[in-house]
Amino acid sequence: MPEIPLPSAIQRAPLPFRPLFLCAGAFATLGMLAWGLFLHLGWNPSATLIPIAWHAHAMLYGFAGALVGGFVLTASGHWTGIATTNRSPLAVATLAWAAARFALWLGAPLWLAAALDAGYLALVAVLVGRVVFLSGNRRNFFLVAILLGYVALDLWFYAAVARGDYAQVTRALLVCVDLLTLLMIAIGGRVIPFFTGRKLPALKMAQWTPLTVAVNLGAAIVLLLDFVGIDLRVRGACMLVLAVLVLLRLLGWRGWRTLHEPMLWVLHLGYLWLAVGLALRGLGLLGLWSQAEVETLHGITVGALGTLSLGMMTRVSLGHSGREIRANAALVVAFALPTLAAVLRLAIGTPGWLWAACAWMLAFGIWLVVMTPVLLRGLPKRVEAVRT
Repeated sequence: MPEIPLPSAIQRAPLPFRPLFLCAGAFATLGMLAWGLFLHLGWNPSATLIPIAWHAHAMLYGFAGALVGGFVLTASGHWTGIATTNRSPLAVATLAWAAARFALWLGAPLWLAAALDAGYLALVAVLVGRVVFLSGNRRNFFLVAILLGYVALDLWFYAAVARGDYAQVTRALLVCVDLLTLLMIAIGGRVIPFFTGRKLPALKMAQWTPLTVAVNLGAAIVLLLDFVGIDLRVRGACMLVLAVLVLLRLLGWRGWRTLHEPMLWVLHLGYLWLAVGLALRGLGLLGLWSQAEVETLHGITVGALGTLSLGMMTRVSLGHSGREIRANAALVVAFALPTLAAVLRLAIGTPGWLWAACAWMLAFGIWLVVMTPVLLRGLPKRVEAVRT
């Protein structure tokens, strides 16, 4: 069944995911294309940042920033029953996000790029914080804290770039991956069992509150340890423990029973990549995996973030537009491609970069072809009539 926004509370509000998911999908494709042009033709995608810093920031704040903004603005309105935004703030947020991307590309002053980029995230945090506060929805205050942390890490990144301190640039980006990992673990742990149980009520899923607390707390501890710069071996051991906890939680959801439902298995697959990515990071830090940490990160950024983003953007776009939540054959292919990209990037190394990038671009290119009409058209007439 479609997930129609609450008509009594947000009946004339815009759908925040529409422009921001479109931005996320487009930038996931074009941003990776730009990175490929640098790797193979030497074209620098930014007149402000060195290429590797631009690539990491583009994926963590360009692609993921639009994705996170579209999701939390839509979800927090649905959870609280209060519209998070109207057309003007949404337009300002979208334009600020886009302007930040152009500022880094065209070589605008660094302070301007930082103000636009962090300003976009800060506006999202304010809009979400407002409805959480007004509704007294204490359960979701953690979301505001994560958004504010996202802003702080972005400012840390820009401050380090301004000083030319690329060791701190790397640390800021690593901690940002930890923050996004925490967000995926927490939100995924909430919505994946819910969606699975709603679609397959006969499926007996095991959910243990102590394990849920341990997983969320473990992700927060990993983030804190990376932030303060604890010994690599300690960090690696903690990541391995967290990987085991995430895997145990996932096994309790019995995701193998969802293989006939693409809109479900894509979410379980993305959550599995969280466990795999954390394990590879931990093994790398302990010297038990041959790749450096910045390489092993792709298990999380490509495998987990890529897969979960496609699954959630599709579900939100279809459900909150009043359409049937069903994946066609093209979307099923798109859902599988980030896994192929992650395997190529991690298993083959440098020779696999080109093919991994192609798989990633193909995944989001397919998604754009299928979902752009949904995002541009908005609600079907039958649903619009309900809202008005």
